[in-house]
Amino acid sequence: MIEFDRILDKIGHLGKYQIILCLLVYWLGVPAGLHNIASVFYAAEVPFRCYVPPLDNTSAYPSLTEQQLYNYTTPYYDGEYESCYRYGYNTSTCIPPSTSCVNQSYPAIACDAGYFFDTSEFTSTVNSEWNLVCDRKILGTMATSIYFAGMWTGAVVSGNLADYIGRKNTMLACAVGNLISGVATAFTPWFELFVVLRFFSAAFSHGAFLIMFVYVVEITGNKRTISGVHVHTAFSVGYTLNSLIAYFLRDWRQFYFVLSLTPIPYFIIHFFIPSSPRWHFSNGRDEMGKKVSERFAKGNGKVITEKDWTNAVVAENDEDVSERTYTSLDLFKSKRMCLITINCMFSWLVISMVYYGLSLNAGALAGDIFLNNALNGILEIVGYVFVQLTMDRWGRKVLLSFMMIMQGSACIISTVLSELADSNEAMVTAGVVFAFIGKVGVSGSFAIIFNFTAELYPTVIRGNAVGIGSMAARIGSISSPFIILLQDYVSWLPTSIFGSMSVLAGLFAILLPETMNRTMPQTIAEAELFYAGKYQQKEKKDGIIENPVTNSTML
Repeated sequence: MIEFDRILDKIGHLGKYQIILCLLVYWLGVPAGLHNIASVFYAAEVPFRCYVPPLDNTSAYPSLTEQQLYNYTTPYYDGEYESCYRYGYNTSTCIPPSTSCVNQSYPAIACDAGYFFDTSEFTSTVNSEWNLVCDRKILGTMATSIYFAGMWTGAVVSGNLADYIGRKNTMLACAVGNLISGVATAFTPWFELFVVLRFFSAAFSHGAFLIMFVYVVEITGNKRTISGVHVHTAFSVGYTLNSLIAYFLRDWRQFYFVLSLTPIPYFIIHFFIPSSPRWHFSNGRDEMGKKVSERFAKGNGKVITEKDWTNAVVAENDEDVSERTYTSLDLFKSKRMCLITINCMFSWLVISMVYYGLSLNAGALAGDIFLNNALNGILEIVGYVFVQLTMDRWGRKVLLSFMMIMQGSACIISTVLSELADSNEAMVTAGVVFAFIGKVGVSGSFAIIFNFTAELYPTVIRGNAVGIGSMAARIGSISSPFIILLQDYVSWLPTSIFGSMSVLAGLFAILLPETMNRTMPQTIAEAELFYAGKYQQKEKKDGIIENPVTNSTML
């Protein structure tokens, strides 16, 4: 089997050709960021109250202000309006322009004629179109969770598909599916169909993002820290663009249609990128792998000689024969790999739960929703830059543990400050600042766990490993909307859950093996020796490759 890292030693791990390829395929991160955070705007919570005819008839009552309508129709308890209820007087007795029918002494009843939504900030949202408020609010929460279930499906399917048909073909298939399902979502007339189409949008956009990450890590060898981290920067660009698109397009259908067009540039990009040589070599397609590698060499101004190919050959182990097809079940067959996989899955679950919990709750923070969302996206990039500067100095597991404990502590401090603020603006502001610090921490954690997982597993099951990690993350993200919903009952509970789970996951992360400055294993046998602390770096001595698994030598 050909060891692609040996070829990269000759042609460059991050030459100008790989830089161009990374910048091109990073585009797939933009649609993923747009779709994942879109609900902040298309399902924004806007002020509403019961629709009360004929008082809401502007022709009959042209002089009534909105504040007067609130006072005439909506009960007021503990400093806020009970928007799901109205005073129970008989509105059929109202004779314009008289308001003598108004009687605020009547007991409150649930809205019986629909709802009136404030359109000053958003002209239309899915909540206002399908009345996803009050007793139907849970449907909106379920829709978001089903979207994350789509990401779960996309992670599993794309991971297996990429290991079977290759990274490049999988990225194209996901981009096509993302475009079709996204555009269809913008025109759906029914809420049920909206939920189904959003499920597929999630599967395709996340599948493309996931395999794009695997692709850039595989083509950049020991420079995978830089290339892998900035996959998430591309995601953050899409995240931030949500604010820009939503600011100018306040109707949810227009907003969703425009963001759904973003996969289109990839259809052009696709024809300029090669497949992954590492995938070809790990699947026994040496001739194709060599052909693609020559393209890399030419792009970097290098030449691969026959001696280079000879020196790149390592012994192939019987249990890792190239004809074999691997599945996610292989991640659990040995004790060491099983324990590492469970630990990784727990980290993925917690990080995703906290990440989407903080992201989707941007509208609940004090301040402007567009600015808060944009700041969240920008602060993510700050987190990624910090990770890039420290991951090859501190190591993966130490940095992952630090970032998760930091995000957990920030969430807990933010909760305490917010609960004790009692209209103290300084404490409210401090609470928001710590929430942003938590966002930096969880964003950095996401970047680390992607890279860390890819490095912990061999090439033959790397796609499956990242896929199973992302699948665990979807359990966290599916639960996050329901955890956020708890704040309607106990205001401090959601962020307390996010904080405590983050600290616990950070402590468990210390148990993972360190992968810094280690050659990524290609076979399961190599990975097992690495977990046992017996894996040696592949070294070239006088034209001879030392096989790290058998300790035999090959000319």
